[in-house]
Amino acid sequence: MRVLIRADASPAIGSGHVARCLTLARALRAQGANVAFACRRLPGHRLADLQAEGFQVFELPAVYAGEQPGAGIEAALPWQADIAALATVLGEQSCFDWVLVDHYGLDHQWQRAARQWAPRIAAIDDLANRRHAVDLLLDQNFSGTAEAYAGLHDDTCRTLFGPRFALLREAFQRPARVILPRARRVLVNFGGFDAARQTHKAMLALAQLPELDVDFVAGNENPDWQAMQMLAVTRPNWRLHGYVADFAGLLGAADLCLGAGGGTSWERAALGVPSVCVSVAANQEANARLLAEAGAHLYLGRCEEVSVEQLRQALGLLVENPGLRHCLAERGRELVDGLGVQRVAAALFCAVLRWRPASFADARLLFEGRNAEAVRRWSRQSEPTGWQEHVQWLTGALGDPERLLLIAELLDGPVGMLRYDRQGEVAEVSIYLFAGRFGQGWGRALLEQGEGHLMRHWPEVKRLRAQVLAQNQVSLALFRGAGYEQGACEFTRVLKESLDD
Repeated sequence: MRVLIRADASPAIGSGHVARCLTLARALRAQGANVAFACRRLPGHRLADLQAEGFQVFELPAVYAGEQPGAGIEAALPWQADIAALATVLGEQSCFDWVLVDHYGLDHQWQRAARQWAPRIAAIDDLANRRHAVDLLLDQNFSGTAEAYAGLHDDTCRTLFGPRFALLREAFQRPARVILPRARRVLVNFGGFDAARQTHKAMLALAQLPELDVDFVAGNENPDWQAMQMLAVTRPNWRLHGYVADFAGLLGAADLCLGAGGGTSWERAALGVPSVCVSVAANQEANARLLAEAGAHLYLGRCEEVSVEQLRQALGLLVENPGLRHCLAERGRELVDGLGVQRVAAALFCAVLRWRPASFADARLLFEGRNAEAVRRWSRQSEPTGWQEHVQWLTGALGDPERLLLIAELLDGPVGMLRYDRQGEVAEVSIYLFAGRFGQGWGRALLEQGEGHLMRHWPEVKRLRAQVLAQNQVSLALFRGAGYEQGACEFTRVLKESLDD
C-alpha cells in the first residue's frame, strides 16, 4: 500500500500536524506500507526530520501567489496553487492507494482534486467547520462527534471519532507512574514552537514553588528562549530542553504536567500523568473543556486569559492533593488506551485487505489462532484443541460444501479468520483474529468485507446469525457495530437481496 501524507509545520501552524502524521506513518510502514510526505518549506518545517526517518519527502513552495501573508492557522490556502505545486513535485510518482491530508487550510475542493493521485482520500480534522470530500475522516478529539460533523461529509465516508483513535506512539503504552503523597517533579510543555509564549509564563509561576524539580520542553526556536535560559541557569532543579529524544520517558517520570490542549493531551492521559491544561489556539478550546468535564485534567481556559498567579495556584493545588491527582490520572487512562494509531492504520489497510479461502497449508496458523487464550476465553468450547483433533476438524471443514473458511491478510501477515456455516438461507458466522491484531478495529472490517465474499459464494443466503457469550462485551459491541440485531441468545443480520461485486 502506498500513502501520500500532506501536512505542514511552522510557528504559526505548530508541529502537531506533522508529528501525529509521522506517528501514523511509522505504524503504516511497520505493516508494509510505503509512505511519503508532501510539505511546504515554511520556517520551522520538519522536512529534515522526516527524511532522517527514511520517508520520501516532496517539498512544496513556502509562498503561493495570492496567499495572504500572516494569515491565521485556519485560513484557507489557494488550493489550486497547492494542487499545481504537488503535481510538479510528484511528476511520475503519482499513483497512491491513499492521499491523507492533515491541514486546516485545505478542504473538499483540494480533496476532490487530489483524487487524480489516489482512489481514496482521508482527512484528519479537529475543527468540524468545513466540508470534506473523503472516504475516511478522523477527529481524535472529544469534540469530534457525529453530531459535530453532520452534513460535512458524504454518507459513504467512514468516520473515526474520539480519543479511541488518538494517534500516539507505542512509547506511550506503559504503566502509570505511582501517585506520590506530594508531587515532586513537574513537566512543562506547550508544543514544539510555543508561539503563545506560555513556557516563560510557567517559569514565572513555578519560581514561586521553588521546592519542585521542573523540566521545561520548549524548543530553541521559542521566542523567549534567551530569557528562559537566564531564569533556568539560576535554579539547579530546573532543566530547560530544546529537544528531548525520549519525550514519553520524560513525561512518564513526571508527577504532574502543565501543557496545551493539543495532541499532548492524549499523551498525558495515556500515561496517567495528572495535568493542568491551558489552550493556546482556538481549535483546542472545546476539546480541553470536554476533557475537563470528563475529569481527565484541570482546564484553566485560553492562554491570554490565564495569569501567572492562576497557574501557580492550580499547580500548587495538585502538588498538595494526591487524591485529585489520582482521579485525574485514572480517568485519563480510561479514556485513552494508546492503541489509536493501530486502529487508524487498520482502517486504512482495510482498503487493501486481501482475502483467500483457507487451505490445509493453514493448519498450523488456524491451530494456534484457535488455541490462543484470548480466543478460547470467549469460545463455546474453551478447552484447548489437540493437534490431531484439529487436523481432523480442518479436513472435514475444507471438504464441507456448507462451510466457508476465509483468511484475511496483509503484506506483513494474516489478520484473522471468518467461518460461515450455511443452513438454507441462513449462515452462522464465527470470527477470530490472529496474534498481534487484537484491539485495532480489525473485527468489524472483517465482518463487513466478509459479507461480500459470502454473497458471491452463496447468493441465496438472506440472513446471518452469530452466537456470543453474554459476558463477552467486546464481541457484543462488535456485532452491534456491524449492524447485527441482538436477540435473547444470538445476533442476526438481514442481508440485501443483492450485493454488488
